[in-house]
Amino acid sequence: MAVRTVEVSAPATIANLGPGYDLIGMALDTPRDFLRVSLVKSGTDEIEVEGIGGETISAGPDQNSSMVAARAVLRRAGVTGYGLRMLLKKGVPPRMGMGSSGASSAAGAFAANILLDNPLGETEVLECAMEGERAACGSAHADNVAPSLLGGITAILCYDPIRVMKLRPLGGVEVVETTPELEIAQEKTKLAREVLPPSVTLATVVSQMSSFALLLLGIMKNDPKIAGEGISGDQIVEPARAKLIPGFFEVKKAALKAGAYGCSISGAGPSVFAIVPQGRGIKVGERMVDQFSAAGVKSKFSLHRISEEGAKVV
Repeated sequence: MAVRTVEVSAPATIANLGPGYDLIGMALDTPRDFLRVSLVKSGTDEIEVEGIGGETISAGPDQNSSMVAARAVLRRAGVTGYGLRMLLKKGVPPRMGMGSSGASSAAGAFAANILLDNPLGETEVLECAMEGERAACGSAHADNVAPSLLGGITAILCYDPIRVMKLRPLGGVEVVETTPELEIAQEKTKLAREVLPPSVTLATVVSQMSSFALLLLGIMKNDPKIAGEGISGDQIVEPARAKLIPGFFEVKKAALKAGAYGCSISGAGPSVFAIVPQGRGIKVGERMVDQFSAAGVKSKFSLHRISEEGAKVV
């Protein structure tokens, strides 16, 4: 096995897409994390982090999601006696609901497998990336790392064992991501999970299943109107997390009134995303920013496409 260096990148993602908590996510065309990794004989693990929010991310080998995911690949491949040297350039902003730790985890696992000449299959690499998520936020969920690794829209069919299906991105749409300037807890994802209700009524479950069915059918039929109806129909997670985002329901209402197909919280928040017809993103984004302003919160929006491309060698 040759000792060498590889540089990879992995995209931002939006998880849940409304009613699909922990079960679905999609890759965005921008932004991306970039990771350079070297395998060093008999060395210790070291990582340097720079870029957007890099100063807030742990450089401890046991806490950094890129390093934990990469080390999981080496362990599963039975490779010993090597250290990892990493430079992580953050393009995906941390704690904003765009799958920052998922992108870093996907990049780490993907890069390590490349360095070892691809001994692990796609599913095994995904499982290693999920260990990076566990280190970052305490839960080995796959709704961010799967689309970041594989690209497109990915549905998690089963967790034990992990089983993922990649779906084709919706066509003719753009994604508006509106990010409020809020004080965010360091362990934001952990907090966003703690506010969820421990139980819900059967009627709520039925309504949630209906919304998730609309979401999946809309994606599979490439019908953004149906998919958007599903996205907007979360009856469990969105109401609980909305309490952490001032003015959320007014922002959502403004997005839909301005022509968005669907709108919900982006991942664990605090960003809010909308799926909109191609060419209408600026109008929808401006209305969302206006409504955040009305709630006393500054915000900004950005426009994205759903990307077929996941982790790749740069």
